[in-house]
Amino acid sequence: MKLHIEGRLPFVSATLRFDGRPMMLDQVLLDTGSAGSVFAADAVRDLGIEPAREDLVRRIRGVGGSEFVYSKRIESVSVGEMIVEDFVIQVGAMEYGFPLKGIIGMDFLLATRATIDLGSLEVKASASARSDR
Repeated sequence: MKLHIEGRLPFVSATLRFDGRPMMLDQVLLDTGSAGSVFAADAVRDLGIEPAREDLVRRIRGVGGSEFVYSKRIESVSVGEMIVEDFVIQVGAMEYGFPLKGIIGMDFLLATRATIDLGSLEVKASASARSDR
């Protein structure tokens, strides 16, 4: 998948599947500095992703500060040809001062054995990950 550079940051489109329904989100930051994948509550609400009593709530911290998020297990997250099924995401307000619908973090990148090629501005599953399927 091609990376879109905006403000010197790499963005991708991601598709989330929850309760049998897919939703594609643009403006998703590809962030090797983020341990987990986080999505904006406003962006995923139409997919039916909302907090439930049993969801784990915790505080996450990053360069932009800290915020409370809740964990939600969804059917899958995909970026281009890379997909992780039965994936746990974090959901929060994500008010960072610029338009952002989500962050693809190291949890997803490691699970897909992603290769980020800044020369061609692409992210893809490594050849060994593709042959494992």
